[in-house]
This record gives sequence, C-alpha cells and structure tokens, in this order.
Amino acid sequence: MRKLGIIGLGNVGALLANLMVARQAVDELVLIDTDNDLAVGLQNDLLDGISALAVQPTIKVQDYAALKDADAVVLAIGKAELLKEQRFAELTDVGKMMRQIAPLIKQSGFSGVLINLANPNEAATAYLQYLTELPRPKVIGLGTVLDTARLHRAIADQVHVAPSAVTGFVYGQHDGEAVPIWSTFRINGQPLEKPVMGQKIDPHQSEIQAKLNGWYAIKGQGQDVSGMALWTMRILQAVLSDEQVSFPVALYQPQYQSYLSFAAQLGRQGVGNYTLLPLRPLEEDQLKVAAQNIQDQLNICLLYTSDAADEGLGV
Repeated sequence: MRKLGIIGLGNVGALLANLMVARQAVDELVLIDTDNDLAVGLQNDLLDGISALAVQPTIKVQDYAALKDADAVVLAIGKAELLKEQRFAELTDVGKMMRQIAPLIKQSGFSGVLINLANPNEAATAYLQYLTELPRPKVIGLGTVLDTARLHRAIADQVHVAPSAVTGFVYGQHDGEAVPIWSTFRINGQPLEKPVMGQKIDPHQSEIQAKLNGWYAIKGQGQDVSGMALWTMRILQAVLSDEQVSFPVALYQPQYQSYLSFAAQLGRQGVGNYTLLPLRPLEEDQLKVAAQNIQDQLNICLLYTSDAADEGLGV
C-alpha cells in the first residue's frame, strides 16, 4: 500500500497529485489545503478520470488524521508571486504557514518521510524539522535537485547529447550558494576535463546558462512548476520503493552542523547513507558559506516561532 499526503494544492501540489495518479504510483492519496473548495474540486476532478486507469487510488481530502499511516507527505506551500521579487522573499510567509501546519502533522501521528518544497528550501526544511520534531533523516527538501538538473541540461546542450547522459551533483543552497561538485560530473562516463565529441566543456558558461534557464521559467510563468513536480515525483519513487539512490536533497549534514543540499541515498527511512565524495578546498569553503547563509535564514524563522500563522496555502 503506497499512501501519500499532499499539503498545499496550488500549481505544484495539484500537478504532483495528477502525476502520481496518472502514473499509477499511489494507492491512497490525501489532499489538504486551506481552500476547501480547491481540495474538493481537485478530488472530484481526479475521481472523474481514474476510471480510465488500471490502478484507481482512494482519494481523501481535508483530513490530517488520515496522514497517520502515510508513507510520505509533501508540503507544497508558499506564495509564488513573491518569487518574481526575490528568490528568498517567501521566507517569513512560509515560516508562518509552517507554524500553522506543523502542529497538525504532529497531532496526526505521522511518522513517514516529510518532503518540503517550500523556499528558501534548505532553511525552510530545517525549520519544518524543528517544528514537527520528526527525526532529521525523515525530513528532507527538494534541495538542489532542480539546480543539478538545470546544470545537466546546460552541459548537455553544449555537446548536443541528452541531459540523461550527464551525471554529477550540485550541493549547497537552492537558488543561492549552489556549489557544483565538478569532480563528480561526467558525460557518458567521461570527465569534463577531457574534450567530449571533440568539444571542450566550459563549466562557467554552463553555470550561467543553467541559472538563465531557471530565470526563464520564473519570468515566464511565475514558478518552475513542472520541474518541481516531476523531480518530487522522482524522489517519491525512490522513497516509496526503498530505492536507495542518491539525490542532492536538503538534509541535515553533521559535518556542517546544518541543513544543506548534499547527496544521500533515499529510501523508506528517508535519508540513508551519505554519498561522500572528495571536495576541492574551494568547494568546501563555498559549502561553509552556504551553511552559514542557511543558518541565518533559519534564525530569522526561529525569531518568529511564537507568532500566529497567516492563512493561505498553495504554490
């Protein structure tokens, strides 16, 4: 039995629900949002379509108690309109929403894997773990998974191969101090230091193009809806099937005593073994800066922990 909860049914949460149902990747789905009409509407829309599928999941709405035996819960909250102003503009609003939601998650008795999509992702994920008091390995964020995918695509475009031919990790802070770990990058197994198909890769140009691609998504549609939903679905696959495959998600990294985007194996227990790879001195320094930035953002949330939460969910 694969049971998933989604809290926040804006563009990303709703698309994720549709993808999980269409891919027949879930047996039971719990949909929650502060807008009751939105939750009921999505439920009925999905129920109208699932008769076309071989796997027809049970779909419940607005029931935090139903999260108790869920394998995973995705928190897809935020105010997307703030992203066009500044990538970290959601911090205080997300913190207020989490202070409203976290007690309800705790009261449900949920003990599965909690996946945060809200930004700034690493700090918000750390704050969510603090509020829910779930074990750290059970609380993760999307982290730099999308930053990594963008860089894969930018590198692939330089040599005209599919992005799936590129491997390697970006660590650090999503849309902030993102740190490509260049020693991990390969194209069809070949290091970037060597010419690929007769062409030398320009890492600096690839980084610029990757950031530009992300900016295009935000500028054009307000947020990177498809990228977030599709990669969240991929992470859920790893969790629900106990895949033990590595992704650079937001997690607690003891070495930096902070939440940070770092590669680790994911499965039903959440974070498994860390993927420990050699880091260059500059990369280590950049990760320390990222960890400090994340801690500073978390401290801002902690200052407001006793504040009443504002209403409004959904990214």
